[in-house]
Amino acid sequence: MTDATPKSQPLPVPASQTAEGDQGRQAGGFATAMPWILQYWRVALRWKWVIIGTIIACLIGGAVYTMLAQRIYTANARIEVSRTESKVLNMSGVEPERGGRVEQEFYQTQYNLLRARSQAARVAKSLNLARDPTFLAAFGGKAPPSSLRVMSKAELDAATRGVASVLGSMVQIKPVIGSALVDISVSTPNPELSAKIANSWAENFIAGNLERRYDSASYARRFLEDQLQQTKAKMEEAEREMMSYAERQGILTIAQSDSSDPKAPTVERSIMATDLVALNDALNKATIERIAAESALKAATGQASALASGSASVAGLRQRKADLQSEYAKLMVIFQPDYPPAQALDRQIKEVDRAINAEQNQVGGSNVATARAAYTAAAAREEELRSRVSGTKVNLVDERRRSVQYGILQREVDTNRELYDGLLQRYKEVGIAGGVGTNNVAIVDRALVPGVPSSPRLTSNMFTALLIGLALAALLTIILAQIDTTVRDPAEAQEVTDLPLLGVIPDTDNELAIEEVRDRKSSQSEAYLSVQTALRFSTTTGVPRSLMCTSTRKGEGKSTSSYALALSLHRIGRSAIIVDCDLRSPSVHRLAGVANGAGTSNFLSGNNDIMAMIHHDEQDGLPFITAGPMPPNAAELLSSDRIADLVAALGQHFQHVVLDAPPVLGLADSPLLASKVEGVVYCVEAEGARTNAIRYSLARLRAAGATLLGVVLTKFDEKRAYYGYGYEYGYGYADTQPGE
Repeated sequence: MTDATPKSQPLPVPASQTAEGDQGRQAGGFATAMPWILQYWRVALRWKWVIIGTIIACLIGGAVYTMLAQRIYTANARIEVSRTESKVLNMSGVEPERGGRVEQEFYQTQYNLLRARSQAARVAKSLNLARDPTFLAAFGGKAPPSSLRVMSKAELDAATRGVASVLGSMVQIKPVIGSALVDISVSTPNPELSAKIANSWAENFIAGNLERRYDSASYARRFLEDQLQQTKAKMEEAEREMMSYAERQGILTIAQSDSSDPKAPTVERSIMATDLVALNDALNKATIERIAAESALKAATGQASALASGSASVAGLRQRKADLQSEYAKLMVIFQPDYPPAQALDRQIKEVDRAINAEQNQVGGSNVATARAAYTAAAAREEELRSRVSGTKVNLVDERRRSVQYGILQREVDTNRELYDGLLQRYKEVGIAGGVGTNNVAIVDRALVPGVPSSPRLTSNMFTALLIGLALAALLTIILAQIDTTVRDPAEAQEVTDLPLLGVIPDTDNELAIEEVRDRKSSQSEAYLSVQTALRFSTTTGVPRSLMCTSTRKGEGKSTSSYALALSLHRIGRSAIIVDCDLRSPSVHRLAGVANGAGTSNFLSGNNDIMAMIHHDEQDGLPFITAGPMPPNAAELLSSDRIADLVAALGQHFQHVVLDAPPVLGLADSPLLASKVEGVVYCVEAEGARTNAIRYSLARLRAAGATLLGVVLTKFDEKRAYYGYGYEYGYGYADTQPGE
């Protein structure tokens, strides 16, 4: 016998979609993502006593530490560190300096020098702290007996190193931001000792700075002395090599000045170059004289031509020349120059020219002869000088070719001489500056003996203890929250089960929760009415004809939920019956207040008189079937077809059959029952089962082919969970009615 009604198909509606009435207040509200800050707030409130206890414990620890801690006194001395630079060589480096970076590096160097181990050792030695009873007593040591006052050098050095290491831990260097001031803070259990060490620290830093400057000047002098000796030797060697080369090559030079100033620097020039300059000057003068003689010759010749032009013989010769030139021009129109008559005419013209010149010379011959003689002499002298200049140039080029190496040697000599002069000048400056004793560090404020201890400070220690307490409390809260994997609120119920949230059942102080369910105005009754309303929208056909309620483990309220759902359907006029299928731990009969008589186990064992097994609740009239006697083979009975026959038989008389199924974890009963009904309502107790167990149980139900309708969160304490949605308004209005 099988179920005649088809299974209802669950709607693919997310749990966040609101329905109507109470279902909208629950499912819709709980599906909304909670802000992360509210989640952290809820976790903090959940573990508030752990947080409060941790913070109080840390505060108590801080107070105890403050009362028991040793009193420390801090003395402060202030010094000024000025920015100075000392250069061994008066020249710039290869890389350009960057002002801001160099400034920062300088002050960082000074701060590190103040913190240096050598500075602590200097203070320990100057104050003789290795033998100071006050210092040794302040830091847990003992004053040395009189027999140890005479210590070996090795023992004293070892003791001083130990004291220096202690000093390094008690001294703090604090630069004053935005200035060249530095504070030296010394903290010891003795106020006088703190002030004494702080002042000694400043004084010894100044003394050490002077020593470093003096050592730097001494090193510079030694360095410059070595460089001067080396440079002088190089300069002398270069001069000897230059003179030897000039002697071998026959290069002679003389020192000349390009200025009339006697202090002007001289220049080395060769004799041949000097000769060339003199010859060039003489050649220029000879050229000028030759040009003047040539001009005089032309003038004399012109005057002679003017005198000769008045002579009748010259005029006749010129007329003869003109006639001959006319005939020659006529012949050239027809014939070439090599034509014999033309050549004869050309010879005649030249003879006429000679005759004209001879005639003119006879007229002004004395003046022209004198001018010509002067011109010839000037031209001869110019040619002679030009020849000598050309020869000197050739010789000078040869000398220049031989003087290339000489020039290289000359430059090397000049370079070494300049370097030697610069080093000598710097050596004199360093020698003068080394004895001045200037310092760039000065004491601004000496340390005073502190009147009150600097630590421990109650306010600071309590604040630190509070921060530590908050950190520890946060760490413990995170650890506890991670360890606690139970479902704490509706949002987690949806997330863990991956099912729509059908409703949230508030926890009750009443030991008999069924009495709350029977009370129509109670929050329990209202909550289950909301679950029933949500079930109406969970499938395409409304509330399933057959459904079962189960949970992960025992005690999560699934029996009460089964009874309440059946009662809720019964109250709205739907015929519903609840069947107790938890054969191992039945509870429906206790909820109804009757004995566990014949029931489900009897029907599964073969008793078909099902109507005789139906009982009715005395208060509400709800039909129900008890579990019956506990069988030894409950799983075998539930796996048979008789359970399907039971559901089908009851379905003929009731609109809804609600099965109270056993818990899933550790039992095979619920997966067997889940395949026989149209839907499964899964109950999860707030802060009950672990999430892994819930997921495992749901996986078993899904593997059995169960139709999971949704999840109901039971025993939810709104005040404990701090969900903040106000169940007093949603469910508990009956508790605030006037007169109650």
